[in-house]
Amino acid sequence: MSTAKSSLEDEEKKYFDKCVHSFRFYRKHALENLRKNIKDYQALPPSHQSMLKSFMKQQTDVKHCIEMNFMFILHMLDDVQDMFRPDQEMRSDSSPEASDSDNIRVSREAGEGLSQGDMDRVYTTLRQFVRDWSQEGQGERDKCYSPIINAVCNRYKDPAGVSVLVPGAGLGRLAFEFVARGYNCEGNEFSIFMLIGSNFVLNKIDSVSFEIFPWSTCTTNNVTHADRVRSVTVPDIVTTQIPESAQFGMCAGDFTEVYAKDSARFDVVAASFFLDTAHNIIEYIELIHKVLKPGGHMISLGPLLYHYAGMPDQPSLEIPWEDVLSIIEQVGFVIEEIEDVADVPYIENHMSMVSVLYKCKFLVARKQEN
Repeated sequence: MSTAKSSLEDEEKKYFDKCVHSFRFYRKHALENLRKNIKDYQALPPSHQSMLKSFMKQQTDVKHCIEMNFMFILHMLDDVQDMFRPDQEMRSDSSPEASDSDNIRVSREAGEGLSQGDMDRVYTTLRQFVRDWSQEGQGERDKCYSPIINAVCNRYKDPAGVSVLVPGAGLGRLAFEFVARGYNCEGNEFSIFMLIGSNFVLNKIDSVSFEIFPWSTCTTNNVTHADRVRSVTVPDIVTTQIPESAQFGMCAGDFTEVYAKDSARFDVVAASFFLDTAHNIIEYIELIHKVLKPGGHMISLGPLLYHYAGMPDQPSLEIPWEDVLSIIEQVGFVIEEIEDVADVPYIENHMSMVSVLYKCKFLVARKQEN
């Protein structure tokens, strides 16, 4: 093994471990924020504290939610090292049966070297379970996934042997929906946080469901306390029951690196909220064209938020939709369908006082036969 390759693998292992440690640190991080809220309340004048007679009871409720979320996370981390490092086992104190004191110790160890960004990704992953794997997220999936699924089903009525690639697969629900309909599907995801979550929900859960409290750490824009501490059950379906004839896999890594050597491999590239995650959207479009078979389809729905916009240390090509369409045609696609899809949420807390809705573009483009 070359020194360069060994060094790269070491860095990848370090980052994987950091992601796992971020999940382990969830409990301590959330409880620290909770203690700060209590401290701020206790600093109020007694006359003001008396106006909030339920405050301390509410914080006890939140603490319970945090503990339940952490137990879910520990289940998710059980044997997680098997994903990429089969030669190593998880430490015994990471299992769901570990004692409370062990969990606190693990969290304190994990907190070293973590950023707020690392912890934000943990909270986002929990909320992504709502979007992808709960009944509460069905409305959001209807907006984000259903147009893509319907476009594929209408063009490929017989799923046998049809191969679909879902880049930016997140927790894997869109990819799963294709497999459940009999299509062969491969999901691709760059985020280790998401890969840990998808590995759990797709490979580790049989008929068991879990109760999580994804909004319990949100202190702003709550109408009622009950809204904040409400539970969500995940997953909403049994994920192990898929057609035996369908092939299903998840591929980890950067889209442009993982598929750089592939050519004419897939019938469909189905992308939800993906194109704007590129450093260079032209590179994405060219690669999608390359991996598609002649006559294959790129089907995309999403905004142009541009993930790297405003990051001075990251390259980012940010162009308007009209230029994106021009590039799609120049690369060699024939545009078959374009629609505006209004009021599209993304990981929305529908009980919150604030809502962010996107005006998305839905696109179907066919790779020319020659």
